[in-house]
Formats: sequence, structure tokens, C-alpha cells
Amino acid sequence: IELMIVVMIVAILVAIAYPSYIKYVRKANRGDAQQLLMNWAVNQEIWRSNNPSYAGAGDIAVPTTDLYTFTVTDNTATTYRLTATAIPDSDQANDESRDGTQSCATLTLDQSGVKLPALCWE
Repeated sequence: IELMIVVMIVAILVAIAYPSYIKYVRKANRGDAQQLLMNWAVNQEIWRSNNPSYAGAGDIAVPTTDLYTFTVTDNTATTYRLTATAIPDSDQANDESRDGTQSCATLTLDQSGVKLPALCWE
């Protein structure tokens, strides 16, 4: 009986802790994607200093991970938008902001340093 009580207590603790653990894993993966976007933005600025426009997807290396796909859009002489989108089949697609009001499955960064959704970049 004592062993069953201990097992029950451990099961309850795991049931309480597991959702928090998953949330922190998603946040850490989001941080990795944000870092890759920031590095890619630096590469865009380096490219632009040597060329008449910002780089397209084929001009500089696009970051790769198992959890996100990265795209560049709106690249002109003065603008670009970098996007990291969580792969739909991965658990990262369920990532949310801290208060749970916004999905963090898609992150964007543009040439002005505007980071959207803002709650996901806190």
C-alpha cells in the first residue's frame, strides 16, 4: 500500500510538471528560431552593403532546423521580411505567448527590426 501511495504521488507530480516542461521546451526552441532570424538579418545587412538590394532566398544561406522553415519575402533595395514558420506536424506549431493570447508558430523580422508577434519576442 505504501508503494502504491508513493507511485500515486509521483504520478500526480508528473502530471502537474509535464505541461510546464513542454511550455519551456517550446519557448527554448522559439529562442533558437529567433536567434537564427537575427543572424539572418545581419547577413542581409552585410549582403546589402555590397549589393544594390537585399538578398533573396537563393543569394545567401537560409537557416535550417527540424522545427521551423525559413523564408524571405518583400526583398527590394530597401526592405525585406524574414519569416520562421513552425512545421505544422511538430509540437512547436502549438507554441503560444506567455499569456496564451497569441500563437508563436510564425515569427517575422524586417529590415527596421520590427519583430512580430511582439508578445512572442519578449
